[in-house]
Amino acid sequence: MDRPPELMSDAELVHALDQADADLARLETRRLRLIAAMDNSGYAERVGARDTVQYIEFRYRLDHTRAYRDVKLARALPKYAAVTAALPDPELAEDGEASEVPVVRLRPAQAEAIVTALEKVPTTVPVADLEFAEQELVRLARHLAPADLRKAAEQSRDILDTDGPEPDEHKAAARETLTLKAADHGVKFTGYLANDNAELFRTLITTGARPHKTL
Repeated sequence: MDRPPELMSDAELVHALDQADADLARLETRRLRLIAAMDNSGYAERVGARDTVQYIEFRYRLDHTRAYRDVKLARALPKYAAVTAALPDPELAEDGEASEVPVVRLRPAQAEAIVTALEKVPTTVPVADLEFAEQELVRLARHLAPADLRKAAEQSRDILDTDGPEPDEHKAAARETLTLKAADHGVKFTGYLANDNAELFRTLITTGARPHKTL
């Protein structure tokens, strides 16, 4: 619809918003596929970036945490067939004349909630069990927003991982501490971070501690 929203009837507004939401979900899905392809190609490193996270962070002015999560999801998605199949078809051409709005079964934010939890399931869990949990979570996504779906996904992960965290990981997490102290013209920090938190902290420090080539 090309009419200004202010001139639309209620029915036209609903239809237009439904269409915009479906288009947005499709474009976000395509963006994730593009990020994955770029990450696999090594393009970011060839043009001077440390990695794909840094490339999209600086090129598109994203918060670091957002860029990190987008790349992490893009890398993981190919492992989850049910999630990938439920996302909008990114190659589906937009039809401005279509009267029916495509049904969006799963949005990227919901996919992130599912994948983030299932990525933490130990490799010792049978593949069939993991796939069943994935399919059930995709079905739940028809009724749940990302925050609620995240809780359901975490519950599924806990059920699958009956032994809980590995002892070494649990001990490492229990030792985590981080202390910041003001210093002349800066700040001093001491402490210990484990696993994912250590990687995220290292990435943040590396990103902020040196000049970067303009991308």
